[in-house]
Amino acid sequence: MKKGAAAASAVALGTAATAGTATAQDSQALVFSYDYFPGTDFTIVSQLQQSTTVDVLQVDDETVSEISQPDDYTGYVVRYDQGGDTAGVTTFLFMRNGDMSVDDTGTLGTDASVFSSELNLLETSTDGGNGGNGGDGGMDDGGNGGGNGGGNGGGNGGGNDTGGGN
Repeated sequence: MKKGAAAASAVALGTAATAGTATAQDSQALVFSYDYFPGTDFTIVSQLQQSTTVDVLQVDDETVSEISQPDDYTGYVVRYDQGGDTAGVTTFLFMRNGDMSVDDTGTLGTDASVFSSELNLLETSTDGGNGGNGGDGGMDDGGNGGGNGGGNGGGNGGGNDTGGGN
């Protein structure tokens, strides 16, 4: 892809070419420009093997100027929640020193900037992770279930295991 094509893709998607501002709860993420859906919720489907992440973040086995250490990044397979009865778009998301887990959820930021025109990557913020399901909280005994996890993969589990109903 020619240099500048990523910028054109970003503009075509209606994104602002400004850097997102991270807060204490936000994390920076890299996404391919053609798979950037501002403000969209996503779920982590799988974590990429480190060797696959490194391969994807290089061009012809050479690092790009923006990413001198591709092994500093964690790659994920994510699926966007776009509503409806069909599966959303499935793509890759990369985070430096990422600590998300399978089934964690997050939301892409609404602002993005071109991170690497060679790789066609945009940089945006995410709200971090909302954690996985906290478990059934004793459903076998009639409890009323667990809770959703806290930030960055936590899980609050628990439930009222009263032995009788929900």
